[in-house]
Amino acid sequence: MLKSHQFAVSLHKSLVAPVGTVSAARRLRGRRGNGIISLAWREPPCGKAKGQNMKIQLAAILSLACASACFAAKDAPRKSGGAATSPVVWKLKFTEDFKGTKLNGKLWTRIGPGTSDWNRNMSERPDLVAVKDGQLHAYGVKNDDLAADKRSVLTGGVSTHGHLAVKYGKVEIRCKLEAQKGAWPAIWMMPEKPTAKWPDCGEIDIIERLNSDGFVYHTVHSAWTAKHKNDPPSGGRGDIKPNDWNVYAIEWTPEKITWTVNGKATHSYAKVGDDPKRYPWTEPFYLMIDMQLGGKWVGAVDESTLPTAMHVDWVKIYSGSRNGKTFTEFLKPTK
Repeated sequence: MLKSHQFAVSLHKSLVAPVGTVSAARRLRGRRGNGIISLAWREPPCGKAKGQNMKIQLAAILSLACASACFAAKDAPRKSGGAATSPVVWKLKFTEDFKGTKLNGKLWTRIGPGTSDWNRNMSERPDLVAVKDGQLHAYGVKNDDLAADKRSVLTGGVSTHGHLAVKYGKVEIRCKLEAQKGAWPAIWMMPEKPTAKWPDCGEIDIIERLNSDGFVYHTVHSAWTAKHKNDPPSGGRGDIKPNDWNVYAIEWTPEKITWTVNGKATHSYAKVGDDPKRYPWTEPFYLMIDMQLGGKWVGAVDESTLPTAMHVDWVKIYSGSRNGKTFTEFLKPTK
């Protein structure tokens, strides 16, 4: 049985009934049921009238076919007008192109040291982050002043924490990563005002690169991914142009996060259900760009080949909308 949104024209067997066994009177009927039109008629035995009637009959078939198509379109199930099925329009709202020779203190804060692998060697020393030649440079160096700091290597990084945070949107960075044994540069996002501890609060790793790999890692962290890394896969990889400029981005919507490298989609993580533990990325997140060295994941650092660096040409943030309605939110500066 054809469904209501399907269409067929069924010609009754009487259409080909032998001449002489049918009535000279033409009978034409149309029936619409389950999307089917059934046609039946009787032909005059011969002559000019036969040709004229045939034209009339063909015109009738086309008319009924059009009518059926209209009915079918009317009855066809319509897709939801929900956001998930509508295309996203991205509009550029913010650009940082690192003009001048000083770090913009109204937007960026230097990242200080901590006790985790990623920030164990982080330092706010001024020379570890520089703005010059229209770029941001974050360095990883061998410490030449052990009297002031006992750590053998030091790294620099910046954060928009307290200055700029975004909830949903497209975040795009043009960056070049130098190869180095033990290097672990990262571009990632954390909640501006977390309501839970890590990993429950959520984390978005736009990219992480290890050593001299020809690819970057994309990852999300949450209470769910801590126990279910493959349901759906919480991480992926994207090929890059090593030792060259690449454009890294996420397209973050209420339904999913999609990662891209040089405009090509490389990974995605979709929302499943309404459990906030499965999709905690529903609040403003700030951006971090940092040159990390050493750690359990990346391994030991070859200090003899330092310094190393990551270079950022620009950062762009876009707002997203569907059907003319914007879903991106920017958090106003808090300090």
